[in-house]
Amino acid sequence: MIIYFTDKFAGSRDESHRLLERAIAVHTGDEKKAKTLIGALKKGEHGKPFIEGFSCFSISHTGSIWAVLIADSECGFDIQLGRKCDKKAIADRWFAPEDAAELAETFPADSKSAADAFFRIWTRREALTKALGRTVYDPDLPAVSGEYVMIDGKRYTIRDIQIPQMPEVYSAMCIYDTDSISELKFILL
Repeated sequence: MIIYFTDKFAGSRDESHRLLERAIAVHTGDEKKAKTLIGALKKGEHGKPFIEGFSCFSISHTGSIWAVLIADSECGFDIQLGRKCDKKAIADRWFAPEDAAELAETFPADSKSAADAFFRIWTRREALTKALGRTVYDPDLPAVSGEYVMIDGKRYTIRDIQIPQMPEVYSAMCIYDTDSISELKFILL
């Protein structure tokens, strides 16, 4: 598994496609193949991009940071810069009760520990939904604070990760049925 990333993302969809093509070119070692694969880019029911005949991948961006996780099994990946928001209201509405309770233990809401707990759970939740090809607002998602989640008889591994040289970024990944997240590599584009 490899995460390709940059901190120079301006935010356009076209730029995201160019970065994905560049990551695929580096990943495959073949620029021509990358161009062909990008031409076959499709979207699933909830907008998750995929390319038939290519590895599984998950894209995320926040601020000027763009990244893609490329893996051999179904995956989800999320990155977030911390920002002000009503953590309690979001947690009460969207988090599983166990995750909301974990967050409540860190209050007051404006504390660093509350922000860390909130964005840790949020990125894990979003990574899971991306792996499943669902929406982050799915009310039926289980708690994501543990190492594994079982959904429809399938096991997903969820891990917090730290992108090199980006300590201010919260990030998490979710991989279907694997423990090999320790084999994660990072490549700056």
